[in-house]
Amino acid sequence: MRSLTARAVFYSLLIVGAIGWTSAALTPSASAFAKDKPLAFKSIENALLRVNDAPPKEWEVYRTGKKNEPLLLQIGNRFMLLQISQHQVFELDPSKIEHKTGELLWSPSDRPDKPLATSDWTVDDIGAAFIVKVRLQNENALVDLQLPHPPNVGDLPDRPPAQ
Repeated sequence: MRSLTARAVFYSLLIVGAIGWTSAALTPSASAFAKDKPLAFKSIENALLRVNDAPPKEWEVYRTGKKNEPLLLQIGNRFMLLQISQHQVFELDPSKIEHKTGELLWSPSDRPDKPLATSDWTVDDIGAAFIVKVRLQNENALVDLQLPHPPNVGDLPDRPPAQ
């Protein structure tokens, strides 16, 4: 009797899961709903930035999670959203960015309609770092951003070698 009940529960869960998956597939995309939810950006340690071959005085670069897409670049009081795979840079309104301890919150619904004019995109992985170079055409400014790869902890031994 116990195996019959377990089997019935299994099939019930299977059917409920299939119905849930089907209804999720028929609803509008999740990004339509997530657009109102603010993204939390955290600072990237040890990043390097040069604008026209000189480091800016005050700057910071942020990402959501562990991915480098999208990036939020702050130079002084100016904020830019970098969508690297689409080769787009958007100027963001600083008043729409919420500063919290250790992170910035910004809602994708606040993204401007038109990106800044850019050219000369270079996106490359050089092993130790991920490089993004882009020219902001209206300012004739070459932005050169280098983001270090986090260390691959999976390659470390489980325990220190015996002495």
